Amino acid sequence: MSEARVIEVLPITVQVEEPSADEWRALNLRARAGNLFLGPDWLVPWRERFGAGREPSTICVREGGRLIGLLPLFAEQVRLAGVEVRRVAFLGDGETGCDYLDVLAEPGRDREVLERCLAKLMELPWDLCDLDGVLRESFTAMQLAQRFAPGRVTSGVVRDGRLRYVCPHIPLDGSWEQYLEGIPRRENLRRREKWLYRQPGVSVRCARSPQEAAHAIEEFLALHRARWSVEGGSDGLTDERHEAFHRDASQRLAQQGMLRMYTLYAARRPVASVYGVVQGSTFNYYQSGYDPHWASKSVGLVLLARTVQDAFAEGLSEFDFLRGNEGYKGEWARGERWTIQVRLWRGARARAARAALGASLFAREAVKAAIPPRALDAARRARRLFGRGEGGSRLSAVLELLQGP
Repeated sequence: MSEARVIEVLPITVQVEEPSADEWRALNLRARAGNLFLGPDWLVPWRERFGAGREPSTICVREGGRLIGLLPLFAEQVRLAGVEVRRVAFLGDGETGCDYLDVLAEPGRDREVLERCLAKLMELPWDLCDLDGVLRESFTAMQLAQRFAPGRVTSGVVRDGRLRYVCPHIPLDGSWEQYLEGIPRRENLRRREKWLYRQPGVSVRCARSPQEAAHAIEEFLALHRARWSVEGGSDGLTDERHEAFHRDASQRLAQQGMLRMYTLYAARRPVASVYGVVQGSTFNYYQSGYDPHWASKSVGLVLLARTVQDAFAEGLSEFDFLRGNEGYKGEWARGERWTIQVRLWRGARARAARAALGASLFAREAVKAAIPPRALDAARRARRLFGRGEGGSRLSAVLELLQGP
């Protein structure tokens, strides 16, 4: 007579807590939704630099003590259209431009983990659950859409949603040479490369180690500032906090072997830089910078080509440009995905804020629709200039921008 097999059922717990970096990182690497912006090497320094006034509210799901699910959140008090509400949002929300924020779940247990995270979320005190940067086709997005009908009250909650950012990408099928044949500007690229590599002191370095990263991040930040100075400043790297964040994050990413900080040198001086991160089989093209004096030589184009070529050589499966509809991304990309923002409103304060915000948003969109795109772009550039407190009158700055090329 054979012995009966005993199957041990491990207890599952769900609570708000801070997981260790090691178990968090391991789950991010295993999870289907895992990516650069959901790991501790990005979100821990994010919380340290941008977490003031924000209460950590990460939901962890454990089975027998082992981390099998994680929803990284914070809570804060904010005013929306004049109404004060308690808001919960993803760690990484807003600053540093994070895409594909989501729930991390043990492979094959996405539904169970999401259900437990949502149940715990509903127990937390909030008026607005603001989930921005979710991949439109993700399991989480589809489940939220099914659970909460848009504009209708379900379990005391009203859901709104909108498209946010397009994220172009390149599936790295075939070889670099085959892919290059489909690039519209390939002949221009070859001419630029040929001319550039004939110049003295031209080389490309890729920083991967913490020691290399410490120097490369400073060159990147300087080139990024220089590139955006002509536009009045970058929307992505706006102050010392952002720069301090990237110094910390790049070190952590380098320690995990994920950093790919490329620098192109001409006359032995840095003239272009690409801030790349590899997670799994994906190259994430996070940011770039270049010396404006070398812009006419297409140094940014040459370095971009090198990063894509290396991604093919490394055997990666995808080159992700992340958010942004810049023209050059469209020329290189072979596919695109979208992120969305999902807002869950709960309670009287939330209803009042939603109504007031909807009215003000409608008014802003109506005004924007009546303004020519060129004037809108000029206004954005002016806003950057004014925000930096540069000299000169506002009127003269606006006139200069409106009359520019």
